[in-house]
Amino acid sequence: MKLASVVIGTAGHIDHGKTSLVKALTGTETDSLEEEKRRGITIDLGFAKLPLGDGEFAGLVDVPGHLRFIRNMMAGVSNIDFALLVIAADDSVMPQTIEHLAILELLNTSGAVVALTKADLVDDETLELARMEIEELLSLSSPDLAGAKIIPCSSVTGAGVEEVREALANLAKTKLTKSERGFFKMPLDKVFNVKGHGLVATGTVACGTVKTDDKMVLLPGNIKTRVRRIQHHGETFLSAEAGTRTALNLSTAGRGDVARGMMILHPAIATESNIFTAEVVCHRSSPFVISHGQSYLLNIHTRETMCRVFLLTEKSIKPGERCVAQIRFKNPLCIHHADKFILRSSSAKNTLGGGTVLEPSSRPMGRRGLKNNVKKWTALKEGTEAGLLAIIKEDPFGVSSKQITTFFNLLPEEIDELTKALGDIEKFEWKSEGYFCLKSGGERIVKEIIKAVTGHHNKNPDSPGIEETSLAKRCAPNPVYEELARYWIRHASTIGLIELDGAYARLPGRGAVFAGKDEAIRKEILDLFKSASFASPKTDKTHVKLGFEREKVARAMRDLIKTGELISLTPDYTLHKNMLELAKEKLTSEIKTEGSIDTASYRDILGTGRKTAIEILEYFDSIGLTRRIDNKGQRVLSHGPDE
Repeated sequence: MKLASVVIGTAGHIDHGKTSLVKALTGTETDSLEEEKRRGITIDLGFAKLPLGDGEFAGLVDVPGHLRFIRNMMAGVSNIDFALLVIAADDSVMPQTIEHLAILELLNTSGAVVALTKADLVDDETLELARMEIEELLSLSSPDLAGAKIIPCSSVTGAGVEEVREALANLAKTKLTKSERGFFKMPLDKVFNVKGHGLVATGTVACGTVKTDDKMVLLPGNIKTRVRRIQHHGETFLSAEAGTRTALNLSTAGRGDVARGMMILHPAIATESNIFTAEVVCHRSSPFVISHGQSYLLNIHTRETMCRVFLLTEKSIKPGERCVAQIRFKNPLCIHHADKFILRSSSAKNTLGGGTVLEPSSRPMGRRGLKNNVKKWTALKEGTEAGLLAIIKEDPFGVSSKQITTFFNLLPEEIDELTKALGDIEKFEWKSEGYFCLKSGGERIVKEIIKAVTGHHNKNPDSPGIEETSLAKRCAPNPVYEELARYWIRHASTIGLIELDGAYARLPGRGAVFAGKDEAIRKEILDLFKSASFASPKTDKTHVKLGFEREKVARAMRDLIKTGELISLTPDYTLHKNMLELAKEKLTSEIKTEGSIDTASYRDILGTGRKTAIEILEYFDSIGLTRRIDNKGQRVLSHGPDE
């Protein structure tokens, strides 16, 4: 069994000996601020390296216990694996003991060890009473915390300290290496400048992997940065992975606006929202209910901000109850599915509850929207696999790979793996982006397309067909889906269920046939498109250029497209076959020479505008000649340059 990079956070009431115990365990004085040393209390986060034996160690985060510094405590424990709950034998369970334990439970902390400190200051009877009170408190907690081992100890005499270390080491061994699934993401809990090196940001890697020289983004603010150096407990490494306590030396000039509460992450998941849907629970220890429409303090990752909670099924939830809610806030946050959060009273005096993010970016919804979403939310509660299937089911036209990535934080290969395992899911490409849909959903859309085309023929027997743009509008439930409806129209054409003639769609064998084969019009159309090179006129404006009747030109163009003299790339853009062949030759030649090509380079090679270059490239993507490999329009040949 490979031991993971483990992060342990302290928790407990003020003056119960957390920092003294950390020093006894690690030899590190984590109170570094002058005010902390003067007042004898921890105000900000402290960090130490905890030896576990056999050459293994864990990161130890020492957090403040005072009520006024719960915000700092939250920043420290937001991404820990296990907790060291410190309770003084002479005080036993106190208010912040209960509050910190509630926070650990709400954040789904995997386990804990209870250090019953100052055992040297009390007699055996008092020590046993404290133990009993702690056991009673733990018995009400989550299964992961209820069985926490309670160890009497003293940082002064050293009694029990090694037993605490051994218990933490045994707990750490229960955690295997964290999954590296997803793109890199790390909430910042400390930011400072190092002379000669610049900005350093520290935190615990939440997911993914980061390497030296990786380009990342800081949110909020969309600050682009590069990772210069990576350190883990004072040692330099080339990479850091999920679960690792990490310091990153960043290329951002100066400290500037970079601060605790921000997130450093891969650009692919660098999105923010002002509203998310979640399952909210009012913790059983809360002194108050959580009420619909009220303002609360939201703590998520290392960030704190004011929010309003809109319960979707109840007017309020009492301690021990839960409800789906929408959380709205003014300043955008970076959130993903399954992220944990805490809700505290607006005065910051009480922890009321918390929850789990279901939808990281939501539209404002009243209770009328409940019926259509209950199944989806239930699935999202179950986990990524069930949630992914629910998201795809909700969108019959197709969900983009980018949408799935920003929702769940999944790598493209992870999405492919999950969708294959789920079975009834089909992947397709449109406009150089991957989409996923239910196979049965796609079949229903194609049936609707055929129904719409048939209806048009029945009402307009002399018509050449229905315009593709009109067909897309008719089949799409709203304008957002019109572009994807075009894919399904093309798909219906590819499998032979409809025919596309220029800007028109028709059933095979239906529609008005080009009459007369007017050679004069045909010749002028061909001459116009050949001389226009890549700057051919819009399909529906060709008759204006030539001065002929619109319908005659449209019929002639449909005939020329049918015979292959003209090639329709989009409903608005048609090329002479010679020009398309030239475009293909230039494209394949460049890729064979350089290995790949981007949009800007292809635009310059053709001597066209960017829009035209994109339309030609996307046509070649659609027929399988090329495929896009990044977000900058970089393309390679689908079957390799030598095939």
